[in-house]
Amino acid sequence: MNWILLLNTLSLFFVILTIGVILLWKYQQYISKNIFSLTLILLGLFFFDHLCNILEWSGIAASMDNWEDLVQILQPILFAILVYTMIQRSQTAQLAASEAKYRLLVDNQSDLITKLDGKGNFLFVSPSYCRLFGQDEKDLLGQPFLSNVSPEEQEQIRREMDTLYLPPYTCRFRQRAHTKYGWRHLYWSYRALLSEKGKPIAIIGIGRDITDQVQAEEEREKMVEKLQAKNRELQNLVYISSHDLQSPLVNIRGFSGELKQSLKQLQTVLNECGRTQQAETILKDISQALYFIDSSAEKMQTLIDGLLKLSRIGSMELTLQTVHMNSLINSIIDGLKFQIQKAGCEIIVENLPPCLSDLYQVNQVFTNLLDNSIKFLDPSRPGKIRITGQQKGKSCEYRVIDNGIGISSENYEKIFEIFHRLHPDGPAKGIGLGLAIVRRILDKLDGTIQVVSEPGVGSEFIVCLPSVPPFETP
Repeated sequence: MNWILLLNTLSLFFVILTIGVILLWKYQQYISKNIFSLTLILLGLFFFDHLCNILEWSGIAASMDNWEDLVQILQPILFAILVYTMIQRSQTAQLAASEAKYRLLVDNQSDLITKLDGKGNFLFVSPSYCRLFGQDEKDLLGQPFLSNVSPEEQEQIRREMDTLYLPPYTCRFRQRAHTKYGWRHLYWSYRALLSEKGKPIAIIGIGRDITDQVQAEEEREKMVEKLQAKNRELQNLVYISSHDLQSPLVNIRGFSGELKQSLKQLQTVLNECGRTQQAETILKDISQALYFIDSSAEKMQTLIDGLLKLSRIGSMELTLQTVHMNSLINSIIDGLKFQIQKAGCEIIVENLPPCLSDLYQVNQVFTNLLDNSIKFLDPSRPGKIRITGQQKGKSCEYRVIDNGIGISSENYEKIFEIFHRLHPDGPAKGIGLGLAIVRRILDKLDGTIQVVSEPGVGSEFIVCLPSVPPFETP
């Protein structure tokens, strides 16, 4: 009976042990060899301990206390070793996973990542750095960082990197480096790693290839220089042409005046001779021709003066100062008092923030805008013009709002063109330069202008100028 019980018990333990071994074998790829071995030993000890108990209980074997004591001593020791090994394995796995993530990030990073020792030699280089310079990591490690810097920049960069040993332990600089793609422009940001005592022990650098950006900046500078040269050439052409046209125009107007005087004298002589009736038609034709000559010369003079005024805007020197807009607008209104009274309009000026600009040029802008609003008021209703202003961040926004005849949306840009007039046959006189001058001045002042209008309702001109910095506000 005892043998039957023993065999059944052994069979049960053998099945359990077999299942345990099979499970361990199946999942051994997820555990280390040490954990696998320790677990097998613990299972074996567990089996041996129970076997001893069964043998004693069944009476098959004598007392096995010595063996049981040894097993009971070994079991907790091995279990503690197993737990310690599993903890170490878990920490190692976490560290490996973290390193794998870091490595994946570094390997796929387009920026250049380097680590240098205190002497400036490479301790680590990212794959992106190796790809750019066409070298292997093992060939670069231990080499000086400055070996890839253009010779003429090495001394300057060495001085920049010396600042890493002083607070705030950072430096930034541009460099030219010879890569497998030729000379490239790189931008570097370096930071020193400090020891517990606060001393630099290593340097981490992150770089970026900015060659395309540098080339774009160089192209932009060249284009700006060309544009400025063309503008100067155009301004000179306009100025010289306008100036040269003055002389023949003076002659036309001068001789036209003399012809008028001669015509009066001729008319007097003919009256005395009694031949007024026969010469009346001829004198009338001559007088009419002189009128058209004089009128055309006057218009030509106005156009030349406008062109000269426009050409001088680009060459004018700016004197930036705090412009007190309420005082400026009030002085402009005083200067336009005759036109305002003649138009019978009301002008309302709200509290306006000051701006940082050129007083004379801003005066020109708002004089033209107010004069324009007065000219194009709707005669069918009382005229009303309102001037508002508010500061928006680094800009001041001013609005000149009227209830005039208005402008259709398709003409919003046309009104700022040179010599463009929406109503050439209307009662308002002008040559179409006022708003063109306004936009040109605002371009020079780093300002903007836009219009919002509706025919029959009115117009709103929105001017933006730089605001006064807080420390300059009176």
